[in-house]
Amino acid sequence: MTKGRLKDCVALVTGGSRGVGKGAAIGLAEAGATVIVTARTRSSGGSEWPGSLDETIAAIDNAGGKGVGLLCDHSDDGSVKDAFDLIQRDYGRLDVLVNNVFAAPNVMPVNVPFWQVPTSLWDTLHRVGLRSHFVASQFAVPLMLPQKRGLIVNTSSGGGVRYTFNVPFGVQKSGVDRMARDMAHELKPFGISAVSIWPGYIRSEKLAAQPDRVPAALAKLIAERGETPVFVGRAIAALAADPDVIAKTGQILLASELAAEYGFTDINGKIPPPPSRDPAPLSVFKPAVAS
Repeated sequence: MTKGRLKDCVALVTGGSRGVGKGAAIGLAEAGATVIVTARTRSSGGSEWPGSLDETIAAIDNAGGKGVGLLCDHSDDGSVKDAFDLIQRDYGRLDVLVNNVFAAPNVMPVNVPFWQVPTSLWDTLHRVGLRSHFVASQFAVPLMLPQKRGLIVNTSSGGGVRYTFNVPFGVQKSGVDRMARDMAHELKPFGISAVSIWPGYIRSEKLAAQPDRVPAALAKLIAERGETPVFVGRAIAALAADPDVIAKTGQILLASELAAEYGFTDINGKIPPPPSRDPAPLSVFKPAVAS
């Protein structure tokens, strides 16, 4: 386990007001890190979805870390620069960047042919969720270079290799995975690692709040095989605490496989089954029937 091993670590989690981002923040906090979290929602009630910066910061503090919440719109490069300028001013370095922020539509199109989805869906998913990761990484690396060590984690999913929801979604996830691999190629000589991490089926606040927005077959998978967002956070913390994490740079890593290697569990004490790396689409995602 990594408890206390990150007490001198400064980490940034983008999009950390809920879901995987909040779980990543808590996992890092359990290991004693100072965790800076960005989001657009300061307090609850500012969004139709549960979760806020204030709630995440309270959870970080409760987990034993130190939480700092920054309002940031990752679709605005100026807002991102302001956040990194503050990190430079207050801490002078960054040890871990978790690229997690993701802008999804209120209702994700499922099994809708690409020629019928609005072009705006592509722009939404790729501006904040792919381009945003590139921009944040550009700002982060100069804060890591002096230490000759650092870790960039892109949160992704099996959607990078198999059909999930729709074409723009899959391309976004594939891009996130490829970005980590290519960044790793350029960063390795400087001692900085870049990886992509896949959680399994997440039991998120969104699912709990509005279960009818998830296909029934997918909801069943989550109920049977699901994990909490904290599980992937513990995976990230284990990577950050590994002195030889550079050996994993450029890889796609599964949280469940990392649990078996590093010896952590989900909050219920169990290790959930890993998602498949099989590129075949899940049965819930079926091609449109020609008319």
